[in-house]
Amino acid sequence: MSKINLLAVILATTLLSSCGFHTPVKNTELNAIIVSEQSNNFASELRKRFNQEAAQNLTIKIGTEVQKQQTASYTATNTANSYTLTLTIPITILNADQKILLSQDLTARTHLKKMADSSQADRLQIEEAYTQLRNTVIKKLIRRLSKLNEN
Repeated sequence: MSKINLLAVILATTLLSSCGFHTPVKNTELNAIIVSEQSNNFASELRKRFNQEAAQNLTIKIGTEVQKQQTASYTATNTANSYTLTLTIPITILNADQKILLSQDLTARTHLKKMADSSQADRLQIEEAYTQLRNTVIKKLIRRLSKLNEN
């Protein structure tokens, strides 16, 4: 029985190592000074992703996030049936010399179907959707920062 277990471990290790399941070659740490208003939810979430005690060579200025809710469809009784939610966040990235590397509005969208008759459930669903959109924009920003860090 132990020979079979040993063979299984060796096989699994070989498969994982051949599939590229290993430590990345280039593993540079991204860190930045984040500048925004105190009550900015996006900035609060972004700060959690960075080690603020490490050396920072970039400055990220975050503007006020814009949440837009637009009715996408109506029912036969002319009430809203679904929404399109859009989150737009103005971002400016500066290098150590305070030269602008990127100045852009990052945007994410989602489509929500209205829940039955509960306005409280709709509000919670919309709030959760904006949280997910915030995380989507953070992922976009981190990808852009990675590309800027390579240069």
